Order: sequence, then structure tokens, then C-alpha cells
Amino acid sequence: MNRKGKTPKITSSCAMFVFLTGATTTSALAMGSSNTWTSDGTDLSAVSELVDTGMYDMAVDKIETMLKDDPDNADLYNYLAYSQRNLGDYDSAGQNYERALMINPEHVGALEYQGELFLKTGKPELAQENLARLEQICGTDCAEYKELAGKIAN
Repeated sequence: MNRKGKTPKITSSCAMFVFLTGATTTSALAMGSSNTWTSDGTDLSAVSELVDTGMYDMAVDKIETMLKDDPDNADLYNYLAYSQRNLGDYDSAGQNYERALMINPEHVGALEYQGELFLKTGKPELAQENLARLEQICGTDCAEYKELAGKIAN
């Protein structure tokens, strides 16, 4: 059930389309160059699946529950902020990107997505700062740098 009290409807054919075409945002991007669904021993596969299929309301609920047991997990805060941003809750997303970056100042996923939030909220100079930080951390060839640089250029 989502925050508006409605049950999301996803058909098996839609899910199969997403699976077969690869038309999802990979969990690696939301986390930032990770090839695993675990973070500090926390299994993030359920969260990753919800985010990848656009079930952001459900992802927020799941992550908030998980954060009670793992309150210092930068990946969880990044997923939470990503979901909130995609739901249009920019204030909460901004706060949670900050939390992720306080825990791990070099979290490339949080830096990239916070930069995208800055662009959405009319703060391109802050997005540029995130891009500069990404360059220092992972160089100009990393996926997060390229993604944010492309969004800034548009």
C-alpha cells in the first residue's frame, strides 16, 4: 500500500518487460558503483528491487524500517533520498543525501544524486561542487561523474 492508501498495480507482463528489456535503473547506480546488494552486512536486495521497479512509496517504508536497525548506513540513506526525490519530496531527499554524506563523505552515488537534486531545485553551482568532488574521488571516467556532468551540460 502506498502513502495515499492505494495498492500499486504491477502486472506480471509489465514486470517481465522490465526484466527482459533491462529497462530499470540499476541498484548499482543508486548505490554508486557497487556490484553487491549488501552494505555493511545489510541485505539491500529488497530495497533495490523496489527502487528499480519505481515503487518508491514502498521503498521509503522499507528503508525507514531498516534504518531503525542500521541507523549509520549511508547506502540506506542514499536509497531513501533517491526514492524521496523521485516522489517529489525534495526537502526530505536533501536531508537524507546530507545524512548519507555525513556517514560517508565519499559516497559517489549520494554525491551524484544530490547533484541532480541541486539541478532540479535551481542550484547549479552546488551541482558543480558535487561534480568537482566526484572528480577528486573517482576521476572523470567513473559512471557517477559522467552522469552528473551530462545532466549539468543539458
